[in-house]
This record gives sequence, C-alpha cells and structure tokens, in this order.
Amino acid sequence: MILDSHFHVLSMKKRGITNLPDDLIGMDIGTDAGDAEERMKALPHSFYIFFSIGSGPWVLENSSYVSAESEREKLLKDFSEFGADAIGECGFDNHWGYGTKEKQKELFMMQLELASELDLPVIIHTREADAETEDAFSSSAFRCRGIMHCFSSDTTLARKALDKGLYISFAGNVTYKSNTAIQEAAKYVPLDRLLYETDSPYLAPIPMRGKPCCPEYTEYTLDFLSAIRTEGRNTIKEAVKDNLFAVLQRDKTVRKFSCT
Repeated sequence: MILDSHFHVLSMKKRGITNLPDDLIGMDIGTDAGDAEERMKALPHSFYIFFSIGSGPWVLENSSYVSAESEREKLLKDFSEFGADAIGECGFDNHWGYGTKEKQKELFMMQLELASELDLPVIIHTREADAETEDAFSSSAFRCRGIMHCFSSDTTLARKALDKGLYISFAGNVTYKSNTAIQEAAKYVPLDRLLYETDSPYLAPIPMRGKPCCPEYTEYTLDFLSAIRTEGRNTIKEAVKDNLFAVLQRDKTVRKFSCT
C-alpha cells in the first residue's frame, strides 16, 4: 500500500511520470479552477483515488483571471460535473508574491466559505506566509476541517493549526538536512493528526532529491518520519491512512473513481 495525500497528476504527466502504483491510496490535487475534466481523463480507471478542486494563489498571474467570484463559479461548475472530496489547494504564497496580498486573501477566503458550504475539507498552501495564515485562522469564515499541505513552518504554526482541528501533512522537504524547524514540527504533531505526501512531481525526498517525484517516494518520507518520531513505520502508515479517511469523512472502503 502506497499512501500519498497530495499529488498532481497533470504535472506528473508533463514530467514523464505516467505509471502510478496499483496499490496507491491518495488524492490528486486541483490547482486551477476548470482543470477537473483534464485531470479526470489523466487518471487511470484502476486506481483508488480522491480528488480535489481549487484555485491556488498562482492563478492571480493568469491573464484569464477575473475575480474570486469568477473562480468560485468555475469551481462550482467543476463540482457539479465531477464532484470533489476537498477544496484546494489554496492559500498564501509570499515566496513568489502572486498578485497582491489582498487578492490572495480574497481568493483564499472565498474557498474557505465554499468548503464550509459544501461540507468539504480545505487543503491549505502556505509558503513564507505564517502571519497571513494565522490571520485566516482567526476569521469567522474558517469553519471547515482541512489539511495543512507540505508543512514548511515551525511548531508555532503547527500548534495553531492543530488548535483549529487541522491535519498536518509533511512532504519530502522534511528530509532535507537544513529543515530542522520542519523536522521539529513533524515530531510535535500528534499521530492522529499526521499525514504525509509527495506533492509530486515536486520536492522529492532524500535520497531522490533532484529527481521528479512520484507517489512511491512517500516510503522514504515515511522512513524518515519513523526515525525522528521513534514510531514504527507500520504504525505511522496505518495512522496516516486512518487520518486521510477521517479528514475526508469517508469510511475505510476506498472510493474508486470512474474516468469514463
């Protein structure tokens, strides 16, 4: 069984990764409203997979971007046609500075409200934007469950996310030697709130760093988490599987998408 709570099938395909493990349990993540149909066509029929729709802050750089409300309309169209298990990824990114902070917040808050309306979890992207994320936590609009994806901050933000009832997911960058703050956060998160992911095709873990990432590489991240948390890898894997079903509010029978 391979677990990967966050990967991008279209980006993987562009990097030449077309074969996914037969025993994969995970979630293909939306990045741009309107991408659902193409993603569905790229997902093989035989894989057990969950599916999100969302608009990340990078869409603010698209020439076709109009407003948060227009993104909402596109997301609702995707949802009506294809369904979804989560909203996102969405959030804040100060590293690349997409659009303005005000527009990033408007786009994120719209998706928080949409997640609440549809009773779906939200998948949160935050990069060098702890203050903006913490501010969103305090908003009355933050009423949904969710996942802090590819966690890249410290225990302070982790604690505040846990206080909001969020799950925290670690990607391959937790294995990088210089990322001690992320590693401390990975030790801090309780087992019943822990997830792991690849963010494929990005952020391959040690010893695969520099290569296009694929879902199988969660096994390296799992090994690393087991070592620093001093918990058995099977214990972590089973807990992460349970946690993924819990945040999605699914039972233990994995849904199979039909991409016909």
